[in-house]
Parts: sequence; structure tokens; C-alpha cells
Amino acid sequence: MRFRIRHYHNKFSRKFYESYFVFKKKREKVWKRFVEKGHEKMTVMFIPHNEKKIFNFQISKFIIFFFLSLFIFVIVTSSYAVIKNRNIKNEERKLLLSYNDIRADLIRYEQLTNEITDIVGDLKPDIEDLYQLAAGTDEVGDLWAYKDFDHDVMEELLKNKRIVPDEIFAMKEVQKDLMSTTSTIKTIKNFIDVRSKVIQDMPSIIPNPGHISSLFGWRRSPFGHGRDFHTGIDIAASAGTVIRTTAPGTVVSSGWMGGYGKAVRIQHKFGYETIYGHMSSVAVGKGARVNKGDRIGFVGMTGNATGNHNHYEIRLGDIPINPYPYMSRMW
Repeated sequence: MRFRIRHYHNKFSRKFYESYFVFKKKREKVWKRFVEKGHEKMTVMFIPHNEKKIFNFQISKFIIFFFLSLFIFVIVTSSYAVIKNRNIKNEERKLLLSYNDIRADLIRYEQLTNEITDIVGDLKPDIEDLYQLAAGTDEVGDLWAYKDFDHDVMEELLKNKRIVPDEIFAMKEVQKDLMSTTSTIKTIKNFIDVRSKVIQDMPSIIPNPGHISSLFGWRRSPFGHGRDFHTGIDIAASAGTVIRTTAPGTVVSSGWMGGYGKAVRIQHKFGYETIYGHMSSVAVGKGARVNKGDRIGFVGMTGNATGNHNHYEIRLGDIPINPYPYMSRMW
């Protein structure tokens, strides 16, 4: 067995070396023929039309092949360079057009940024006034210092301030102001909601249509006895005009009340009471729950009265106060 393997191995090696030798000989023969052909000379002659001397020279095929190859290489590279240059110029034109568009957009963006900044600047005083009005203070404090505003982003922008456009910082400032405005509006809304609930439970409407015939405070007595202190407002109207309660509450007395004549007295929240006097008749009884705007009686001239009117009185802690500020917005 070992002899047979060695036999095949020797046979294979011999065949391989024979084939390699034949291939090598053929290659050398082809190369020799190529070199011989390349070294062959060709004569180039330049024959003038006149009788001057003919100029000729010899050149090998290798040199001809070299220059021909060089010529083809130059043509190919030149063509490539021309095409590449044309493509680059086309790209440059596209980039220039794109740059002009971007520049125009940047100018529009800058103009819009300035307009938005101006609008926000114009709104600031009005927002501050609303805040002061709602909060009942003349101070605005750190109203525009929004503390939780994009701290990390602003730090990154400030690090690259030299390359970041100014418009970015302007828009960030506008964004901060808008967020502060949103926060302030929410605060104002909360104030207004609370005040609306309070106002809803306070005397805040006109008890009856008509005109004011006598204001709150010292006045000449209508009965000709010097001066007296008028504890309410008289609203003159024709007899039978409906009188309505100016706030929700509970009727604590209804009927004859001495000089008030037929009157209704109502207890409200926050220590307020209202009195409606000189009625021709009452429409609610003691202990009744009434809502703002409910009918409680009719204009008349019962009690100490010189004409048809409603004596409207507001008391706070049993002390008469001027009703006019509670109804002046409605006149």
C-alpha cells in the first residue's frame, strides 16, 4: 500500500513538473517573440513638396506603442477632467442657487424674529398691568425670569456663541418670554377664577332698572329736617318694577320694617347683607334661599318715601357701606 502511494505521488510530481516546464518554455518563447517584434524598427519619412532634403528617422514599435498609450491616456484623463469640471460647475450653480434661497430665507427669518420680538415687547406692559390688577399689587417681581427655561440647551448654545446666529438667541429669548407669559396668564386666570367665585357670591348687579335719585352718605333730608345720613342708594323707577336680589343668600326678614316700609333683608356670604326697601309688595318669605337675579319684590313707596323707588342698601358686618362701587360697572 505504501509503495503504491509513493508510486502515484512520483507520477503526479513528474507530470506537474513536465507541464510547468512546457508552460515556462512557451512563455519564454512568446516573450522573446514580443521583444523581437517590439525592437523592430520602422522608418518615418517627411517628404517636402520642393526639392529640399528628405527627412527620415527610425523608431521602434515599443516607442510607438508607448506614445500611443500615452496619447490615449492623455485623451481619457482630459475627457474625464472636462466631464468632472462640468459636473463641478453644475454643482456650484446649484449650490449658489441654494445659497441664495437660504440667504433669502434667513433674511425673512430675521425679519419675522424682529417682528415677533417687537410684538412680545409690546405685550409685556399689558401683561404686567393685568398681573398687577389681578394680584392687587404694584410689583411684578421676577415675572419674566422663567427659572426652568431650557437650561442645558442654553448652556450648549452659549458655548458655541461665536458660530450660532444671533437670531437663535433672539428666538430663545422670545420663547422664554412666551413661556413666562403663559405662566402669568395661568396665574391671572386663577386670580380671576377665584375672584369670579367671590363676585358671584357678593352683591354685584343692579337690583332694578331706573335712575339714581339719591346717593350714599350725607344729604339734605327729603322731609325738610336738615341733613341726614343716607345708608344706601335710592333707585327711582315706576311702581311695580321688578326688584331682584344682587347676590345669592338667605332671606332673614321679609315684610314691614318700620321706615323701610315693605322690605326684604338677605344674608350673603363673607358677612354681606342687602336690604331692599319701600316695596309695594314682597315676593319671598323669611328663610327662603334665593339666587342672584331672583325676583324678591316690586318697586313702591311704602314707609318713609316721597316717591316710587327702591332703597338699596349693602351692609358688611351690620355696618352700611356704599353700594355704588358694587354696581358702578353696570351703570
